[in-house]
Amino acid sequence: MLKAPAVSAMDHSSATPSPSTTPSETEKRFLDAEKTTLQTAANKLCEQIQIEENDLYHRLAFLEKPARLDPNSYASLDEIAQWRSLLQQFRDKATKVDGLYRGLEKNFDLEVKNSKVAVDPMVASKFKTILLGAFPWDTINKKDALLAQYSDQHQKLLDFYQKNWGTWRTAGKDGKPVFPSASLTTTYNKLHDEIVSTGHQLEEEYVAMTH
Repeated sequence: MLKAPAVSAMDHSSATPSPSTTPSETEKRFLDAEKTTLQTAANKLCEQIQIEENDLYHRLAFLEKPARLDPNSYASLDEIAQWRSLLQQFRDKATKVDGLYRGLEKNFDLEVKNSKVAVDPMVASKFKTILLGAFPWDTINKKDALLAQYSDQHQKLLDFYQKNWGTWRTAGKDGKPVFPSASLTTTYNKLHDEIVSTGHQLEEEYVAMTH
């Protein structure tokens, strides 16, 4: 779950009257309005990312099903074409999620600018720093790179299925399909193992993002 940091984590000294002065009711209302504006903007952006990340992870789960690595689970070349389309949708969603992360700073500025409350720029900047600092950017960057790698590997597997359609037999003792040549078997095993490995790494990064 992705939750925006609370405005209360920020020191508002830059926007408050001096300690020797008691804030008037008008000043208090303005400060509260500032806080509400900043919190609303942060919550909105984090919720957008959460929704799209959930959708992306749901699509990833479909690709991670063991049947996707078994050519015998595909009934026809048309079904392979359908999965190519689903893979492209997965890529598009990953690109959209990446865009939300990369555009977080700009989008936060726009949300604050378009609000009905004129927020002190120093206060907005201070909270924006807190907001951006709450994200595990190293993990996010690694996850994004793995998603691209995972997509490419699946693309190669679908290409392999299409090129060698009908050459395999049902699974052997190891649970993997049997191919007519050692070279095809080697190519399939390499693609299979790469996808499984990258999938495990992706799961680890998603787990890391929840802590």
